[in-house]
Amino acid sequence: MHKLARYEVDKRKQKLIDYLEDEELFEEILDTFKPRELVEIQVIFWNYVIDYSYVTGENFSRHNITERMESTANYQYRVGCNERIDYCRGNICINTHPNCAGDKLKAQIITLREILLELKKSQ
Repeated sequence: MHKLARYEVDKRKQKLIDYLEDEELFEEILDTFKPRELVEIQVIFWNYVIDYSYVTGENFSRHNITERMESTANYQYRVGCNERIDYCRGNICINTHPNCAGDKLKAQIITLREILLELKKSQ
């Protein structure tokens, strides 16, 4: 699989990559991160998906990835959130509602994991 050479990740974050194929262990490790750490992980995975998709010839864009994720409006409705939608989109809620923001980020990271596994199969 494509290496994360251009990304600086600590050992805990690297474990997420190492255990991509083990859903249970991946989610177990993911649960050890604080909401603020999840923001960085999401960015790393997001960029990794885009970069890796070019290696496999799939050429994912941010739009392709976003289509696979639950929309912010649906997420807010599902959890009963009345905050402004841009607070959720911009991760502003990480300060006021860290657990909710963390749950949203985890779901996005899990989706990114699924995309990475699909890309790996296509290689």
